[in-house]
Amino acid sequence: MASVLLAGLWFALARRHAQAAADLTSIWLAVERRAGVVMVVVALASGVVAEVFATNSASGADASGYLSQAAMWSQNHPFVVDRLGAEFAAAVPMDVYPTTPLGWRPRGPGMQVPSYPPGLPLLMAIPHRIAGTRGAALVIPIAACVAIWTGGSLARLLGGGAAGLLASIVMAVAPVFLFQSVQPMSDLPVTAAWMASWWLIVRGRADFAWWAGLACAVAVLIRPNLAPLAAVPFLSMLSTSRRDGLRFALPVVVAGVFLAILQWVWYGSPLRSGYGATGELFALSNAPLNLSRYFGWLVATSPALVAAVGGFWILRANRHAQAMAAFAVLVVVSYLAYAVFDDWSYLRFLLPAMAVAAVFVGALGQSLLARMTPPARPVVLFAVILAVSAHGLGEARSRDTYKLAAQQRRVVDIAVALGDRLSPSDVIVAGEQSGSMRYYTGHDIVRWEALRGEDWDRVFGALTAMG
Repeated sequence: MASVLLAGLWFALARRHAQAAADLTSIWLAVERRAGVVMVVVALASGVVAEVFATNSASGADASGYLSQAAMWSQNHPFVVDRLGAEFAAAVPMDVYPTTPLGWRPRGPGMQVPSYPPGLPLLMAIPHRIAGTRGAALVIPIAACVAIWTGGSLARLLGGGAAGLLASIVMAVAPVFLFQSVQPMSDLPVTAAWMASWWLIVRGRADFAWWAGLACAVAVLIRPNLAPLAAVPFLSMLSTSRRDGLRFALPVVVAGVFLAILQWVWYGSPLRSGYGATGELFALSNAPLNLSRYFGWLVATSPALVAAVGGFWILRANRHAQAMAAFAVLVVVSYLAYAVFDDWSYLRFLLPAMAVAAVFVGALGQSLLARMTPPARPVVLFAVILAVSAHGLGEARSRDTYKLAAQQRRVVDIAVALGDRLSPSDVIVAGEQSGSMRYYTGHDIVRWEALRGEDWDRVFGALTAMG
């Protein structure tokens, strides 16, 4: 509202002195020249918003899984010792699974390994060792800044200054981007890694090839199911320079080998993830319903991204745009056969594709603005940015993005209360918050929802006998 009032005041004064057209033309030239500076401001603002509204909480399976694994790596351990599980295996003729919290898997009696890939926890490990949960969670606002800036910079390279500015804002106010920017989860870090890799590739400098591969390797470690998509940027670089292609591939191959060895140690096979076998996770029958839901959520929350099709058409002759479009399509295809979810926030799976779509939206905007008179361009750009921002921020608010920290604070409060009251030998019975309770209190847990009715007496009888 303040921006609109200031713009109206300026227009009245400029019109009185017959300077409106000249001022608007100057503003447009400034946008083209200084777009990079504005993009930095947008990226930093996104990081500040993410930090201000950050949950800083290990609530639920995902957040507790990533943070507890980060704690594990910060102590230089490749697994967690499950004392209670080992005692159960000897005392109770049943699986040790009930002693394994969400976000973890049993690996034989007395050992638990993470369910989640190692990429994000490894990024969090040193900050976690220095500053605990808040330090580890700081990785997410940083990732938000990187994703916004690299996405905008890509659009600027491919389209122009206005394209970069528009792309950065479209992404920054996307409700699912805002929703994930306040939670310690992997969606923004993997998006930042992919976009950094693409930005380094499009820059086209030979000394950037290795760094582009390193960024891609980080993306692979964060989300291994998208590892095959590394072939897209690799082939794009290989088509230009064999040496650059090999430099790009080296860190990606090293990351792949490390991941294969770790999965072999953790899960018994280089091709098996902590989520289970591929056949258990993917089914072609899921594709129609997932396509309908993802598209519906996208239109409801970020309708501007639908215009990415037009942006690609404008850039269709650019080989980098072709490669990025192929990557975005493959990201979407990868999740169409994945498990079906009911909540809109699972649009987060598509964030790397949405970031690429924002680049194309920026290119479309630049092309349309170029067809207008110079004085009209900043007016239309300002109106579009205002409309996109109002819609995105409004949607984010209506979906409780800014209330998540208060909602999840209860987990920390309960953990603190339990920690003050429990004796060292006490065991916590928990379900959804089993991972968070162990993370905050350090106590063993028993998963109540993992027990069958006939198991209760045996389990609690064994717990009593163990003291």
